Amino acid sequence: MKKSTVARSFFSLLLGSVLFANPAQATPKPDLVITSFGLKSWGVCAPGKTVFTFSVVVKNQGQASWSGSVEPPVVVKDLHPGVLDAWGTGIGIAPPLKPGESKKILVPISYYSGNPKHMAANAPHPFQAVVNSNHLVDESNFTNNASPGPATWNGIKVIMIGVPPGASTVK
Repeated sequence: MKKSTVARSFFSLLLGSVLFANPAQATPKPDLVITSFGLKSWGVCAPGKTVFTFSVVVKNQGQASWSGSVEPPVVVKDLHPGVLDAWGTGIGIAPPLKPGESKKILVPISYYSGNPKHMAANAPHPFQAVVNSNHLVDESNFTNNASPGPATWNGIKVIMIGVPPGASTVK
């Protein structure tokens, strides 16, 4: 075999491995993070009313956006055992965030009609916010989707919320 043929074969092999080694890494993706999470306001502790409103700021720190038909949710919920997703709310992010763009989302938490006594008896409540927990949007990093928080509960960053006004009278 000629040296020039060997050189061309080696060059083609090298170029092909660089171009086709991992096409997934070459595709830019979004990366959603929560940069701010806090209690915006207290509401009324009564059936059908908003008890708390949280403010959540979500940023796309990735290199791409996502399809306009997909709305990744921001979910804020009480993490107490037995509550599961019963005392929380999810709000979809629309329109899609451009790379570097942030959006403030207000998340209302309604009266917990499934177990009203829980609001007073189990205070303080560990609330956490998570974005895109169901992986509707294919991100470059799914490990950074939980909110920051000033408190830690069972190893999780949360906001501890006390008894809602009027909850002590709930029967």
